[in-house]
Amino acid sequence: MEQYIQGQSRDLVDQAYAKFVTTMFLTLDKIAKADPKYEDIMLLENYAAFQNSLYDLANMVPTLAKFYHEASESYEQACTRHINVIIFYQFERLFQFVRRIEDLMYTIPPEEIPFQLGLSKMDLRKVVKSSLSGVDKSISAMYKRLQKNLTSEELLPSLWDKCKKEFLDKYESFAQLVAKIYPSENVPSVSEMRDLLASM
Repeated sequence: MEQYIQGQSRDLVDQAYAKFVTTMFLTLDKIAKADPKYEDIMLLENYAAFQNSLYDLANMVPTLAKFYHEASESYEQACTRHINVIIFYQFERLFQFVRRIEDLMYTIPPEEIPFQLGLSKMDLRKVVKSSLSGVDKSISAMYKRLQKNLTSEELLPSLWDKCKKEFLDKYESFAQLVAKIYPSENVPSVSEMRDLLASM
């Protein structure tokens, strides 16, 4: 039917689409903000549903294509936020340690960081031991947490892949930081972590 709408009718239909979808997105954001704990889950699931239902039509109607891309961007942003929350929840001590080092790197030379309170080699070892011993269980817990909050099962595989990639990126940054600041200390390698994630 869309292909038969032309001229002034096309303009009216496009305006109606724009008004309807804009209102829908604003309402979705407002409803999601009402429950901050599940805000990102609600957003990512609804934006994914919007994209799935509009895929074919967005290819034919330029007005809807714009909203399709907007939904896609909003979906990615919600995914990123949600995944970061899950990773940080499971590996909080590790990434707080990293954040403290990164913050200090702006003010002091890297070689002085191991002499700062709470950032000694011993502190690094404690953080690594508490965060990475039983890392397979922690990663499984991340998966379960991701799975628990989703109502849309078909999103789980892609979200889990994004979660693994994001965790690996963060871990790689951590490993590089350790190599730079604590060159004599050993942490599990990025390739070990990659292999572990691939097996899950």
